[in-house]
Amino acid sequence: MNVTDLLTEQLHQLEQLLQTLTAERECLKEGRADGEVLNTLATHKQAQLAELERLEHLRREAQQAQGLGDGARGAEQLASMHDADQLWGQIRQQADRLKQMNRLNGFVISQRMEHNQRAIDFLERAVGGSVYGRNGQAKPKNFSGISSRA
Repeated sequence: MNVTDLLTEQLHQLEQLLQTLTAERECLKEGRADGEVLNTLATHKQAQLAELERLEHLRREAQQAQGLGDGARGAEQLASMHDADQLWGQIRQQADRLKQMNRLNGFVISQRMEHNQRAIDFLERAVGGSVYGRNGQAKPKNFSGISSRA
């Protein structure tokens, strides 16, 4: 694979990851996020990140083969040597967008987890102990007649 094809593939994979993160964000915007959908998206995201890592490794190898460093400066030089400056710029922009979106999605997820933990803590205090038994099923005790089963 030549350098231009490699960078083109990197950009394509970044665009695919952006679509996954956008779908994740949309799912998180729902009042009740669908856990199965989020799990599927997380699986896709992991596979996409693995592919990006593979492509990144190939790019670094290409940089080293041409006597360039493996950092950002070497990547810029490699792109320039193959008349792919614009392509490299698009990769950098897309990577920045992905970083911001992933950070925001992570924040939303952590906020939801914190909210869920507060709700569980409240329920445990209300019933005087754990709401759930060892088998993971809800324990029906001292909850003023309110069923904790959905």
